[in-house]
Order: sequence, then C-alpha cells, then structure tokens
Amino acid sequence: MATKTTVKKATVKRTKFPSVAWFEAVADITRADVQYQKFGRLNAVVAFKSGNSIVQANFDVLNIHEIQKIDEDEMRDCDFIIELEPAQWKDMLKDIKKNGTASLDWTLNTLDLKYDEPIHRNDLEDGFKADLFFRYLPSLQIYFDNSSQIATGY
Repeated sequence: MATKTTVKKATVKRTKFPSVAWFEAVADITRADVQYQKFGRLNAVVAFKSGNSIVQANFDVLNIHEIQKIDEDEMRDCDFIIELEPAQWKDMLKDIKKNGTASLDWTLNTLDLKYDEPIHRNDLEDGFKADLFFRYLPSLQIYFDNSSQIATGY
C-alpha cells in the first residue's frame, strides 16, 4: 500500500501595504543600502497617502524614523505628500517587485508627470516644500525600489 506524502507549502509572511510595518521594513533595508547612503541626503517629513490610509516618515539625512499613521489634518505639517490611489500604489509596487526597481513607466517621476494632477503636493501650498519632492526624488526612488526585497500584501 502506497503512503501518501503531504507536502506543506512554505508560507511567506507578507507585510501589508500601506502600513507602518511595511514602511519600517523598507526603511530598515534602505538605511543599509550603499546606493541610498550615496544619494540619501534626504531631509523631509513625508506623508504617503493611499485611499484613507496615511503614513508619515521622517527622512533625516540618512536616517528614516518616526514612521507613524497620521490623519488628514496632520498632513499639513509634512513637507510634502505623495498620494496615489490604492490600485496605482499596487501596480507600482508590483512592477518594482517584478523588475527589482521601477521600470520607466512606474518611477515616481513618471507618475508625477503622467496624471493630470501631480502625485505630490504640500497642503499649505508652500512651493519651496513642494519642490523638495524633486530634490529628493532619487533617494525616494531608491527607498521604494528597496521594497522589491520584501513580500508585500495588499
């Protein structure tokens, strides 16, 4: 009589996007990234908005800390906000996972130019702070490209 062997599939723990845990996991990878250390002179408090979820991160030169959920009113205290619809975030992150980095169609810069409204803004309409998005774009792209190293759930 043949014995049936049951093989268990390895379960991969997925970190849900958008969550504080997801942004912290990417921050841990990014702080150790040599490329980020080269370009990461980022000094801004940034809010990332997806649907009703808003996560704020303090990019303090090469450190990324104080990652927390915030509400709509607290976004005004951020240097700038990056906002995409949940489906757009998902498509961008899937592209990054597939390629290891964002393909040309899914970089933050391309997305900012692609839509009628930019994906970044400053709620106080402070043009200087809104322009920080462009100044720090290479570092922010490295940060998101590092998400290819974690299993993301939605």
